[in-house]
Amino acid sequence: MPMRLLYLDTGDPEWLRTKIAHRSGEWGLEVIRFDEPLWPNQARRRIADLIDTKYAVFMDNDVLVRPGWLENLCACAEETGAGIVGPVYVWGSDAQADVIHMAGGDLTVRRVDDGFIMRDKHRHLGAKLGQVALHRRECDYVEFHCMLMRREVFRAPSVFDEDIVCVQEHIHAGLVARALGFKAFFEPAATVNYLAFVPYALSELPVFRWRWSFEAGESSIRAFANRWGVIDDARSFGSVREFLEQHRAQVDPVRASLQAPHISQGAMRESDLKQTLTGLLEMALSKGYTAQDLELIKAAYWNALWLSNGGYRPCGRPFINHLVGTASVLVHYGFETRLVQAGLLHAAYTHAPPLEGGPEETVDLVARRIGGLGSALESAVRAYTVRSTRWRKLSGLPNWQDVATTADIDTAILSLANDTDINLSGELRATGRTDAGDSATLSKASEICQILGVPGLAEGAKSRSADGEPAIGPNKIRSKGSFRIEGTKFVSMGNPSFFQIENSKRKAGGTESELR
Repeated sequence: MPMRLLYLDTGDPEWLRTKIAHRSGEWGLEVIRFDEPLWPNQARRRIADLIDTKYAVFMDNDVLVRPGWLENLCACAEETGAGIVGPVYVWGSDAQADVIHMAGGDLTVRRVDDGFIMRDKHRHLGAKLGQVALHRRECDYVEFHCMLMRREVFRAPSVFDEDIVCVQEHIHAGLVARALGFKAFFEPAATVNYLAFVPYALSELPVFRWRWSFEAGESSIRAFANRWGVIDDARSFGSVREFLEQHRAQVDPVRASLQAPHISQGAMRESDLKQTLTGLLEMALSKGYTAQDLELIKAAYWNALWLSNGGYRPCGRPFINHLVGTASVLVHYGFETRLVQAGLLHAAYTHAPPLEGGPEETVDLVARRIGGLGSALESAVRAYTVRSTRWRKLSGLPNWQDVATTADIDTAILSLANDTDINLSGELRATGRTDAGDSATLSKASEICQILGVPGLAEGAKSRSADGEPAIGPNKIRSKGSFRIEGTKFVSMGNPSFFQIENSKRKAGGTESELR
């Protein structure tokens, strides 16, 4: 189908501008560049008058299309007279996604004495393609992931409201179209993939924080509520605010309420480190962590205690104190609860006591104790356990900030918190260790922490080894690594079960992983 393809550059990084410029001729792409960071609605409004076709499709930059998508959207508009048409949105991390994000949206509006209560719902959210019967139907709204608009709608001055920029802009567009006398339709013959679960890169985090900021969300909600007479409370916007909070927490490792300038910018002091559950909880409470957060932290603590049963650090302190210390570093800098949990459990796979059933039974039990195989917490602990190979590769790349995902940054944060505890607890001074510190992540610590807004963490994680000075405790008594005491013997606490199983899997596939 003949079409004009416009690409709106609202602050692309230089590498992307270069790639787009190189491909623009091949793709027939018209690049419109704005040298300011515009909100999507602001960018749409800027170019609406430049479009002279009967229809325009507005599409986000994280969408893949399937054959026939454009022809079928246009056919629906032609056959129904719709002002807005949306496809089936499936979401996932690649082109094979088959889980429905939305198949048209519904609004429920109820008048009360002082205004309206409005709720929105995605049709068939979570269903799989082929498991539900989809038909062309009128709906109340579709989303800007991919939205066809008739010219009378996209040229309307009010449809791209520059005060509604972070949330609700798609619902506002549907209501404006209705006010202009046009309906919105869902077209099942058109399908697009919304790449919702592709990981963010570290370099994208500043833009992500701006795009989904608390201030922008609240401002957009107020503007929408005022425009349409909707009461601004949990009945209408509770789910919107919950989405914003969860979306930020899943991507950004630092709690929005504790980001700079609200947190301490300097390095953590020895007096700030906590090594008991009570101290950790009191610190979290003082930082604004919720009662639900505290329950999650407590549950992780007791699992960590069970898994580190009878263990000691090389300096002689109980191993659980190190785990709590690592978690307290994370709380001090305001990291999300999911990372505090992972901080308490980061050594689960490497230091749990071996079981009589062998490596598989040991690893299976650990996985169950930390949430089950593939759970968010287990995945974080697993990634931390095998981080070295990944971070050695990342640290050698010139564009590592564009390659390192937020999951990679989570493991780096855990590593830096671990190193900070070892420094502040006096473990290095007590043992004379010179092998402490994760060199690959430490080499990028300053840049990571600067982007995150926690520069003090990088400072606290820097190695403070004793440079070969005598340890406080006699070497002939002290263990060189973490240990347990069995009878009268010092026995290494390190458990190779996880790596034995991983290596067996890789050997079966023709490769062997590195044992750490």
